[in-house]
Amino acid sequence: MKITTALAGAVLAALALAGTAAAAPAPSTDGTLWLTVTRTTADGASTTGNLWLECPDGEGGAGHPHRASACADLAAAHGDLDALPGRPSALCSNDAVHVVATAHGRYGSRAVHWEHAYESDCHLTLATGEIFDF
Repeated sequence: MKITTALAGAVLAALALAGTAAAAPAPSTDGTLWLTVTRTTADGASTTGNLWLECPDGEGGAGHPHRASACADLAAAHGDLDALPGRPSALCSNDAVHVVATAHGRYGSRAVHWEHAYESDCHLTLATGEIFDF
Protein backbone atom coordinates (compact mmCIF):
# COMPACT_ATOMS: atom_id res chain seq x y z
CA MET A 1 0.00 0.00 0.00
CA LYS A 2 2.81 2.43 0.87
CA ILE A 3 4.60 1.66 -2.41
CA THR A 4 1.44 2.41 -4.42
CA THR A 5 0.92 5.71 -2.58
CA ALA A 6 4.56 6.71 -3.03
CA LEU A 7 4.47 5.80 -6.74
CA ALA A 8 1.26 7.76 -7.31
CA GLY A 9 2.79 10.76 -5.52
CA ALA A 10 5.91 10.57 -7.66
CA VAL A 11 3.86 10.39 -10.87
CA LEU A 12 1.74 13.39 -9.83
CA ALA A 13 4.86 15.39 -8.93
CA ALA A 14 6.46 14.56 -12.30
CA LEU A 15 3.30 15.61 -14.15
CA ALA A 16 3.16 18.88 -12.23
CA LEU A 17 6.78 19.66 -13.09
CA ALA A 18 6.28 18.75 -16.74
CA GLY A 19 3.28 21.08 -16.91
CA THR A 20 5.24 24.05 -15.59
CA ALA A 21 8.25 23.40 -17.83
CA ALA A 22 6.09 23.58 -20.96
CA ALA A 23 4.21 26.71 -19.92
CA ALA A 24 4.50 29.75 -22.17
CA PRO A 25 6.41 32.76 -20.90
CA ALA A 26 4.29 35.21 -18.96
CA PRO A 27 3.20 38.26 -20.93
CA SER A 28 4.87 41.56 -20.15
CA THR A 29 3.12 43.47 -17.42
CA ASP A 30 3.77 46.92 -18.88
CA GLY A 31 3.31 46.12 -22.60
CA THR A 32 6.13 48.41 -23.74
CA LEU A 33 7.96 47.22 -26.79
CA TRP A 34 10.89 48.45 -28.83
CA LEU A 35 12.26 46.62 -31.82
CA THR A 36 14.66 47.07 -34.67
CA VAL A 37 12.91 45.36 -37.57
CA THR A 38 14.78 44.43 -40.75
CA ARG A 39 13.83 42.91 -44.07
CA THR A 40 16.61 41.53 -46.30
CA THR A 41 16.81 39.33 -49.35
CA ALA A 42 17.41 35.70 -48.38
CA ASP A 43 20.82 35.67 -50.06
CA GLY A 44 21.83 38.66 -47.92
CA ALA A 45 22.65 40.71 -51.02
CA SER A 46 20.48 43.67 -50.05
CA THR A 47 18.53 45.11 -47.17
CA THR A 48 15.08 46.12 -48.33
CA GLY A 49 14.14 47.83 -45.07
CA ASN A 50 15.34 48.56 -41.56
CA LEU A 51 13.67 50.73 -38.94
CA TRP A 52 12.92 51.27 -35.27
CA LEU A 53 9.47 50.52 -33.83
CA GLU A 54 8.48 51.60 -30.33
CA CYS A 55 5.12 50.88 -28.72
CA PRO A 56 2.87 52.17 -27.34
CA ASP A 57 3.81 55.87 -27.42
CA GLY A 58 7.54 56.20 -27.97
CA GLU A 59 8.78 58.62 -30.57
CA GLY A 60 11.25 56.06 -31.91
CA GLY A 61 8.60 54.32 -34.00
CA ALA A 62 7.10 57.42 -35.55
CA GLY A 63 8.66 56.62 -38.95
CA HIS A 64 6.83 53.29 -39.36
CA PRO A 65 4.05 53.77 -41.95
CA HIS A 66 1.69 51.35 -40.15
CA ARG A 67 2.81 51.96 -36.57
CA ALA A 68 -0.65 51.81 -34.94
CA SER A 69 -1.64 48.48 -36.50
CA ALA A 70 1.86 47.00 -36.02
CA CYS A 71 1.77 47.92 -32.32
CA ALA A 72 -1.77 46.55 -31.96
CA ASP A 73 -0.74 43.23 -33.55
CA LEU A 74 2.35 42.98 -31.31
CA ALA A 75 0.27 43.76 -28.21
CA ALA A 76 -2.29 41.07 -29.17
CA ALA A 77 0.57 38.57 -29.58
CA HIS A 78 2.22 39.65 -26.28
CA GLY A 79 5.41 40.45 -28.19
CA ASP A 80 5.65 36.93 -29.66
CA LEU A 81 6.23 37.40 -33.40
CA ASP A 82 5.36 33.73 -34.01
CA ALA A 83 1.86 34.43 -32.63
CA LEU A 84 1.06 37.46 -34.80
CA PRO A 85 -2.42 37.48 -36.33
CA GLY A 86 -1.06 38.21 -39.83
CA ARG A 87 -3.45 39.10 -42.63
CA PRO A 88 -6.01 36.96 -44.47
CA SER A 89 -5.05 38.48 -47.84
CA ALA A 90 -2.43 40.73 -49.40
CA LEU A 91 -1.75 42.40 -52.72
CA CYS A 92 1.23 40.61 -54.22
CA SER A 93 3.46 41.14 -57.21
CA ASN A 94 4.82 38.31 -59.32
CA ASP A 95 8.23 38.96 -57.78
CA ALA A 96 9.10 35.84 -55.80
CA VAL A 97 12.26 37.08 -54.08
CA HIS A 98 12.90 35.21 -50.84
CA VAL A 99 13.11 37.54 -47.84
CA VAL A 100 14.32 37.22 -44.27
CA ALA A 101 12.62 39.24 -41.55
CA THR A 102 14.34 39.90 -38.23
CA ALA A 103 13.31 41.68 -35.05
CA HIS A 104 15.53 42.42 -32.07
CA GLY A 105 14.67 44.39 -28.97
CA ARG A 106 12.51 44.06 -25.86
CA TYR A 107 8.91 43.41 -24.92
CA GLY A 108 8.58 44.61 -21.34
CA SER A 109 11.40 42.90 -19.49
CA ARG A 110 11.78 40.05 -22.01
CA ALA A 111 14.40 40.12 -24.79
CA VAL A 112 13.09 39.55 -28.32
CA HIS A 113 15.34 37.91 -30.94
CA TRP A 114 13.37 36.65 -33.92
CA GLU A 115 14.22 35.69 -37.49
CA HIS A 116 12.21 33.93 -40.17
CA ALA A 117 12.60 33.35 -43.93
CA TYR A 118 9.67 33.74 -46.32
CA GLU A 119 9.13 32.83 -49.96
CA SER A 120 8.26 36.45 -50.82
CA ASP A 121 7.21 39.81 -49.38
CA CYS A 122 3.64 38.66 -49.86
CA HIS A 123 4.11 35.61 -47.64
CA LEU A 124 5.80 37.85 -45.07
CA THR A 125 2.79 40.19 -44.97
CA LEU A 126 0.33 37.30 -44.75
CA ALA A 127 2.23 35.88 -41.75
CA THR A 128 3.18 39.06 -39.89
CA GLY A 129 0.73 41.75 -40.94
CA GLU A 130 2.14 45.23 -41.36
CA ILE A 131 5.11 45.05 -38.99
CA PHE A 132 7.56 44.49 -41.87
CA ASP A 133 5.55 46.51 -44.42
CA PHE A 134 7.77 49.57 -44.85
